[in-house]
Amino acid sequence: MFKSLHPALKISLYCIAFTGIYLLAYFIKAPVYNEYEKLPHAIIGVLVALLLTWLFLKADGKTFRQIGLFWEGSQTLLRFVRGLLIGIGLMGAMTLAVIFFSGFRIVLNPGSTIPGFLWASLSLLPLGFMEEFAFRAYPLETLKAKSGIRITIFLTAFLFGAYHLANGWTLQDSFLGAGVWGIIFGLAALWSGGIALPTGLHYAVNLTTSAFTVSTGSYQLFLLKSADGQSLENYQGSQLEVLLPAICLLLTGLAAMEWYRRKKA
Repeated sequence: MFKSLHPALKISLYCIAFTGIYLLAYFIKAPVYNEYEKLPHAIIGVLVALLLTWLFLKADGKTFRQIGLFWEGSQTLLRFVRGLLIGIGLMGAMTLAVIFFSGFRIVLNPGSTIPGFLWASLSLLPLGFMEEFAFRAYPLETLKAKSGIRITIFLTAFLFGAYHLANGWTLQDSFLGAGVWGIIFGLAALWSGGIALPTGLHYAVNLTTSAFTVSTGSYQLFLLKSADGQSLENYQGSQLEVLLPAICLLLTGLAAMEWYRRKKA
């Protein structure tokens, strides 16, 4: 009976189950996690995604290898690094655009070091892997077998945005932020045939974003200040400053998706 379900329904059930189980982790977290609380959540999330994927694949009569979940040695690492570089370029351009439109200036954070920043943001890697595992492995591979590239990317991106909405993000951040990136990540997964490249891309996006702060005494590498050097801790900016780069990224993703779709036709 499970095999006869429409792929869109299967992956929706999968993503809803993952989101629900993962959110339970927030209710069992211990106060000792402190600033590293995301790391155990990421580990729990990876285990949940692994278990759910195994259960759904077993019901489908498939294996992990059939959906591109297997280690290819140096090729896997190369795809990850390639995604990392692309992600730094994309998110770096978006971040600089937001800073430019806002009239901010960037200064080095005197209380931060590169090793300290990488250590403090260590959880971003397993978090990125967890979300790519959950939303770009079984869901993407299951849906693309019966649906076109557009539907596959749009539906998984929507479910990715809904997951962030359930995690407490705003509607705009969930769908015009995470949802748009879901299009980019989904396209990267389809193009590369696995999740190594989108995992590198995802990690780079989160890492680049977390490198900036408005508060001194933090682990981030760069401080954002107003043009006159004042603190931005009480800054109230225009939504347009964030919307414009996000819309540009959306148009870039849609154009890349159409190029890829025609190439595969």
